[in-house]
Amino acid sequence: MALNANLEKNFSWLAFPGLIRAIVMLQCVVFLVILINKETAGYFMVTPEGIGKGEYWRLISWLFYPFIDPRGYSPVLGTFFMFIILKISFLFSDSLENAWGEIRTSFYIYGTIICQALTLYLSAIGVFPGIFLGNQMFYFALFFAFATLFPHVEFLLFFVLPVKVWIFAAILLATIVFSCLAYPLLFLAYGLAFLPYLVWAIPRLWNWRKYQSQLNTRRVKYQSQHKGSEARTLHRCAVCERTEVSNPELNFRVAENGEEYCLDHLDDDGKPAAP
Repeated sequence: MALNANLEKNFSWLAFPGLIRAIVMLQCVVFLVILINKETAGYFMVTPEGIGKGEYWRLISWLFYPFIDPRGYSPVLGTFFMFIILKISFLFSDSLENAWGEIRTSFYIYGTIICQALTLYLSAIGVFPGIFLGNQMFYFALFFAFATLFPHVEFLLFFVLPVKVWIFAAILLATIVFSCLAYPLLFLAYGLAFLPYLVWAIPRLWNWRKYQSQLNTRRVKYQSQHKGSEARTLHRCAVCERTEVSNPELNFRVAENGEEYCLDHLDDDGKPAAP
């Protein structure tokens, strides 16, 4: 909270409310333009030849190229997929701004754009030979941030099967790691492209693991002192009344109302889930 207050006090003029929404809506405009005239797609692509000719505007034009390439789909199918991307992007935008605030979200987007533009430039001049990550990296950076903050949100796989978002993130991460193992230079390229996310996520992961270690230590100590006593427990869910003794695999949190809940009965925003 103190960080947000300092940022808002000193850099509020840099905040761009709804920045993600604005970028995606511009991509929708470009999507329609390319549908009308497919030759316009070449103006937004990053190519080594273009950078070599001094067309440095291509280092930012990629941001407005739609995630769904209209040249690869029929107009109806492409428009449908673009609508899905639009809805998901709006979810990312609202969720990140609610969790971080407008200024931190804007800084995250600015940093991601700069790092990914730098990655594309280094690829174009041969520092990362043969590596062009593409504009999908922008969406991946948003997706990883969303999945880290809200891991239990469910998406419908094939519009039918509900799957928690952290599972999709784990699959995507595994795909990236395997590709890096095949071509180690990709570690540097991905590391630079995702630098803002890594700067934020690694300390968060470290603190989470530290908290889990402390919690497990307390749990083992308490259970050893009160072995066999179900009546005296350290944690008890206010909904299902399961405890760390009856269900050692559960994690518990105190909600805004002061009651303690297991994660099965607590929403990501810290409020009790509906029964």
